[in-house]
Amino acid sequence: PNQVPTSPTSSTPEPDTSTVPLDNATIPKSALQAPTVCVYLNKYGKVGPHLDLRRIQQLPDHFGPGRASSVLQQCVQACVDSAHNQRTVFSCLKSGQGGEVISAYFEQQQHTLTLPTVSSVTYVLRFLEKLCHNLHCDPLFGNQPVARAATHYNSLSFSTVPEKEPWYHHIC
Repeated sequence: PNQVPTSPTSSTPEPDTSTVPLDNATIPKSALQAPTVCVYLNKYGKVGPHLDLRRIQQLPDHFGPGRASSVLQQCVQACVDSAHNQRTVFSCLKSGQGGEVISAYFEQQQHTLTLPTVSSVTYVLRFLEKLCHNLHCDPLFGNQPVARAATHYNSLSFSTVPEKEPWYHHIC
């Protein structure tokens, strides 16, 4: 005769780990300290004499969300890659100790530069604002999505988009 299998009458419960505190051994220090940012690209502003409008318009609408240092690297590298002459953008950058690397090709060779350490999300936007100023173009990066009618950013958001809450709450 075939017997129907039966389940055990008792089982060992799994330990409840919901109240176990997380310590530095389980969360990398960099994850605790690294701010997350999403930077939007304004493809409709004036790109100035150094950037190629066609290349800018082929870039993604935003960079991130991700670690602020990584998003800064992506934005700056996008400017270098979109330049008529990569040396022009590269010469606007100051070397730092942040760990994120920018590369450019000019004078028939590859050049690299390490970006400065990113201290905050605000630092990312200010860095990009200064870069655009040095490239004689409208601010191309901001903290809010770009409406087609918008033509430029003010310091932290589009001038045509009213700011209802702090910009750092916006995530892609």
